[in-house]
Amino acid sequence: MAIDLERLVRYPANSEEWATILLVGGVLTALSVLIVPAVLLLGYLLRVLRAGMAEAAEPPGFEDPRTLLYEGTVASIIVLVYQFVPLFVATLTVGGTVLAVLTGVEVGVVPGLVGLLGGLALAAILAVVLGYVTLIGLANYAHEGDLRAGFDLGVCRAVAFDGAYAVPWLYGVLLLVAGNVVAGVLGFVPVVGVLAVFYAQVAAAWAWGKGFADARGLDDAPESQGTATG
Repeated sequence: MAIDLERLVRYPANSEEWATILLVGGVLTALSVLIVPAVLLLGYLLRVLRAGMAEAAEPPGFEDPRTLLYEGTVASIIVLVYQFVPLFVATLTVGGTVLAVLTGVEVGVVPGLVGLLGGLALAAILAVVLGYVTLIGLANYAHEGDLRAGFDLGVCRAVAFDGAYAVPWLYGVLLLVAGNVVAGVLGFVPVVGVLAVFYAQVAAAWAWGKGFADARGLDDAPESQGTATG
């Protein structure tokens, strides 16, 4: 089923508790540079993935924070494993540049700059490519409730090459870009900026959840609640 763009854009506010959800989500987004808020936010977005799989009309709430923290922690592990290579490349690139400066190694300004930018560009490309697969792993974990499901390469491969997932994935990315543009334009009002980013994340996660369910042929996606195993 094609995604209704208007429904998708309205989704994060389609609840009687929308103001509370946006407020809590905005606070967690603003504090996501810290570990616990970031983990709680990731746990919530897993709930939104499930909501997308079930094509729920309303966004989930933030009740049961212990479950949010647990699932967010498991999701963080999944993200870190998939993103290890781009993180390693970026760290190696920046670390090598800093080491060269501190030790006085003369590689020349232009070669050094090319190496730095080239390494960061490679890390960014790897992050995007692996990020595409990371979301599939997160969605499969959200669906199955098992950590191992996050690394089911068979599912990742099948969904990644299915247009039923690829198109909603693109919708989600565009929503994130739009949210960050709004945040940038309204940066002089910090509250509005973080709310825009969170709003876009919720809409994007719903789209990704629906795309995953369509690609997997899930008629009624179960809503696992913190049943992951190692």
